[in-house]
Amino acid sequence: MTLPISACIICKNEANKMTACLDSLAWCDDIVVVDSGSTDATVQIASAHSAKPRVVHQDWLGYSRQRQFAVNLCRHPWVLALDADEECSPELTRELAALNESSVGNAAILRLPRKNFIAGRWVRCWSPDFQDRLIHRERTEWDSENIPEVRRPKSGFEVKNLNSSILHNRLAPFDPRDFNDGPIMAERARLLAQDLRQRGKRAGWMNLLVRPLSTFIKYFILRGGFLQGRFGLVVCYKTTIGVMLKYSVLYGELKFDKTQTPSENPRKQNNQL
Repeated sequence: MTLPISACIICKNEANKMTACLDSLAWCDDIVVVDSGSTDATVQIASAHSAKPRVVHQDWLGYSRQRQFAVNLCRHPWVLALDADEECSPELTRELAALNESSVGNAAILRLPRKNFIAGRWVRCWSPDFQDRLIHRERTEWDSENIPEVRRPKSGFEVKNLNSSILHNRLAPFDPRDFNDGPIMAERARLLAQDLRQRGKRAGWMNLLVRPLSTFIKYFILRGGFLQGRFGLVVCYKTTIGVMLKYSVLYGELKFDKTQTPSENPRKQNNQL
């Protein structure tokens, strides 16, 4: 028998993306949309969609807690968890339809590759970007304190990979902030630095010198960013700046502001972690 799968979406102010996300889940008989306070037409569009999702309001709880809240509302133990700017690709739909209890075995999490897009172009150097998004609710434990989502299989279970992709930001038009979103990058650098600090990580001056350089080499050369010309160069440059900011904040906090306490992000962002 085909594996019963629910789907859940967490969102806020995603009216221009919600229809495509729900269209890609037309195969699913149980969809939950958890909105954290949209002021646009997100809720109305989701409620009127032919997929007939259950739409629930929940104030933002933080990355892991919001996702876990949505997963726990689903009817089936297996849940596909998406953001509103993501889609289940046709290839993934077919792969999910072929799953059964025998093929998943003792898996608690099925990791899915994610194809990221900027201005309609696939970002080669960010792939395969595996995401833990097909979750067995009863076999998985969550770390709700981490800022990036962290979940792991309970004892006796494992993580397996699927081959087909989630599509991220596929339909978004060009926006200069895709390459120059200073305030968002600064905020995410602060949050990711806090997460590293919570996990006992430290940064020295060598991190500020070596990590940005190694990041650029990794994405531009080893992951083939150079194959996409100027577009690939700019993406790799932005990725490098994000890493540089993250370790700069971590280094600066430890050096100059040892009294600061970490806090979770009150807003949902969709850029790369």
